[in-house]
Amino acid sequence: MTTPLNLAETSALTSNLPRPSPDAPRRIGRRLVATVAAAATVLGLLAGSAIPARADNDDLAKALAALAIVGIIASQVNKNRNRAQAQQPLDPYPHHKPRPSHHPRVPSVCAIEISGNSGTATVYGESCLRDEGFTYRLPQHCARTARIYGRNDRIYSDQCLRDAGFRVGGPRY
Repeated sequence: MTTPLNLAETSALTSNLPRPSPDAPRRIGRRLVATVAAAATVLGLLAGSAIPARADNDDLAKALAALAIVGIIASQVNKNRNRAQAQQPLDPYPHHKPRPSHHPRVPSVCAIEISGNSGTATVYGESCLRDEGFTYRLPQHCARTARIYGRNDRIYSDQCLRDAGFRVGGPRY
């Protein structure tokens, strides 16, 4: 007579045993269901052909119940078949989107060039930037007040905006 093993001994013995794959029970179950469904269909057809022309209500009820069971089994097989989704094929040439820029581009349509004795400077008016949909916070240490087209406005030099991390020039954004 053998002595029962405790939990530690049992786990030590079974730790080296191969583990079944998670797909194995599902495949066996599908095959079993398909076999049972096929057998029920064959039996239903044989029983249906053996029913005499004058069957009473009990025989008709039994035949309908058998057909209903076959239908339920077939629908379960189809439902399980639909759950298994095919993997999407890997794209051999993945198309990576460009990384979003963390440095917003200042709209170039707002650039105003000012010529003077010491050269040309490019500045951007705050009201134009806001009209163009530029909603980022502008650095206050770059702001200077100036009169543009008859209105007082804050302007920002392109070099100061560049130093603050903005991208200056190019297309709208």
